Amino acid sequence: MRTILNILFLFFLFVECSKSVDPIGNGEKPPIVEEEDPVLILSNSGWDIFKATMVGHYRYGPSIIINDDESIDVWFAALGQEFGENISLTTGEGEQTFVHIDNTVTVGQKFTADVPFWSINVSCTNQGGMPSGLTLCLYRWDTDYLTTIKSPQVAQFTWFDYADNDFLDLTRSSGKFPAGTYLWIIKDGTTEYTGVWAYTGNTEGVTNYYNGTISSKSYKARYTLEKTNRTIYWDQISHQHSTNGGKQWSKEEMVLQPTEFSRDAISTCDPGVGKWGGYYYLGYTSVDDESGTENDVYVCRSKKSSGPWEKWNGSGWGGDPQPVIEYTPGTGTSSAVFGAGEPCFVVVNDVIFFYYTWNGTGTEATTTRVSTGDATDVNWPGNLTHHGTAINKSNIQHSDHCDVKYDEISKKFLAIHIASRMEENGYLVLWESDDGITFSKVGELRSKLMPYLHNCGWSGDEKGHIREGVQQYLSYAYGLTWIWGQWSTRWVPIELNRSLLRTNK
Repeated sequence: MRTILNILFLFFLFVECSKSVDPIGNGEKPPIVEEEDPVLILSNSGWDIFKATMVGHYRYGPSIIINDDESIDVWFAALGQEFGENISLTTGEGEQTFVHIDNTVTVGQKFTADVPFWSINVSCTNQGGMPSGLTLCLYRWDTDYLTTIKSPQVAQFTWFDYADNDFLDLTRSSGKFPAGTYLWIIKDGTTEYTGVWAYTGNTEGVTNYYNGTISSKSYKARYTLEKTNRTIYWDQISHQHSTNGGKQWSKEEMVLQPTEFSRDAISTCDPGVGKWGGYYYLGYTSVDDESGTENDVYVCRSKKSSGPWEKWNGSGWGGDPQPVIEYTPGTGTSSAVFGAGEPCFVVVNDVIFFYYTWNGTGTEATTTRVSTGDATDVNWPGNLTHHGTAINKSNIQHSDHCDVKYDEISKKFLAIHIASRMEENGYLVLWESDDGITFSKVGELRSKLMPYLHNCGWSGDEKGHIREGVQQYLSYAYGLTWIWGQWSTRWVPIELNRSLLRTNK
């Protein structure tokens, strides 16, 4: 797939997120709106834990766990990448240079793969799209360079034309290449524009050749472990850890990606995370096609906060992912809607309360639904009881998804979401419930918020509980303009005014 999305992706891919933050509030100071006795109190306007620098630079949809030692784990939706698990053979040092190849010049690279691999791929250029062709060959290494290229080839392919700056894949129909030491060579360049990209210095364990002689050039190449069509997926899930209340964070890890050639191949976004029974469970949104409509809810699990993750396959864990909640338009409704997604978990007395957005059409176009399950059931995603609408936000303009927690002090289920999302004066809405099934609106908060905010989340423990004496936090994405996809991430200490909850009046 070579679409405008791929082009934008390649541009955004090189932008890194900040690794630590200054806890002093940054960004423009939010407007102060006087409110009487809000239920949710922001201690201050907070600070940025991720700073967007360009379009396509974002972290949104936080899921936050406060651990027993009061350290914090947080998961976000982040920009996706290209499929393919690649092992680089290039140093990437120095200036990228063009190495011309014709019928008198051959370049090559010796490398060792410790595991079987699907393809070898070399970055080739045709100087801006000029007609070019070449031949890429792969050999098993035998004694030295000359002996090797006289032996039978493992694989070969000739390109009569190729895209500029593309990685040319060499595979074989019989499956993976075995682990071992190999030599690839490129020869028979057809025009003056045919060539490869190179840097300086050899990577450890890699030897580069120019016309059979060891070279100081480091050709831009890699091998790929699994079969891939190298399409772009939209989003993935990131993870970070803090031990000081969100002032500094660990190095960000991308911990969950879509599974290529499966139903969740386009995206994994909107994380909702809980932990019980020895597993972290991560719910996420994905979609079947690039229209972005009729989303579904998926779930995976892991023993560790950073994975690896086993995805629910419809009857158990691991393998081909299948939705836990699948959106199907009802009679007379449109399919051109968001569908289902944006999940979160609360566990109370071994009952899983599984909340998710349901955005269809009709009188309850924007809702949060709830299903329940048995937390002692290892295959609970296949045995959910569906209770329908828990929170109806249809009459709230441009309402966002809900994040639900259980407050151990008031014995209330509490939900927050953003209204007027991605608008300059967006605000927070708070809901409460005694049973976790039916919610009532209890308040709004409009002060100390950044503009154009959306996709908020707030903290709780592993089971989604707000515990007495533990500092809690709110996080949300925002922009300084309406521009799509350039969103910083705010982090704010919060408190609850429980005296305003309905049963406590």
